Amino acid sequence: MPARSDPPSAGGRLRANGKSGARPVKLSREIIVNAALNFLDREGWDALTINALATQLGTKGPSLYNHVHSLNDLRRAMRMRVIDDLLEMLTQVGKGRSGDDAVLVMAGAYRSYAHHHPGRYSAFTRMPLGGDDPEYTAAATRAAAPVIEVLMSYGLEGERAFHAALEFWAAMHGFVLLEMTGVMDDVDTEAVFADMVRRLASAMDGRTA
Repeated sequence: MPARSDPPSAGGRLRANGKSGARPVKLSREIIVNAALNFLDREGWDALTINALATQLGTKGPSLYNHVHSLNDLRRAMRMRVIDDLLEMLTQVGKGRSGDDAVLVMAGAYRSYAHHHPGRYSAFTRMPLGGDDPEYTAAATRAAAPVIEVLMSYGLEGERAFHAALEFWAAMHGFVLLEMTGVMDDVDTEAVFADMVRRLASAMDGRTA
């Protein structure tokens, strides 16, 4: 399932220079977070500032502080949204599937999300699972739940299932990063990715021994 997009009522009225004759958008935290996520995919993590986002929304920086406390508060809210989107996506694509079939589908969905939303994906991977934010840590751990559920269909449980999920994530993340940085531009990445995921899936049965 694709990530949430801007509400139609807001997206159609946003202006990059704020000089449209249309009525200014009524800001809310949700509208600001949506706009920030779209900004992130276009411009990248380092380009996001309160003033840059305010310009996109056709307003001034101080008006955003009525809804977000700081840039860090906004970034945290964005990370939490991305986690929710990934959790929902992985849950949906994995529904009714198990074993190799589920692993292949979930891996493909994860890779597709990273390519379609590079900025959001970058936000997701910028804070460690064991950071100083317990709520974020708990949310990030929940995002692994659909993968762990699939791994349980191989007979993996508890710590073994969690470690297998981390290895799965490490493989997906490493592959996506190599693609995004152009390292594999001359490689048939579709074939390599499919082969890698099949090898990961086929190794799961042997982990219960």
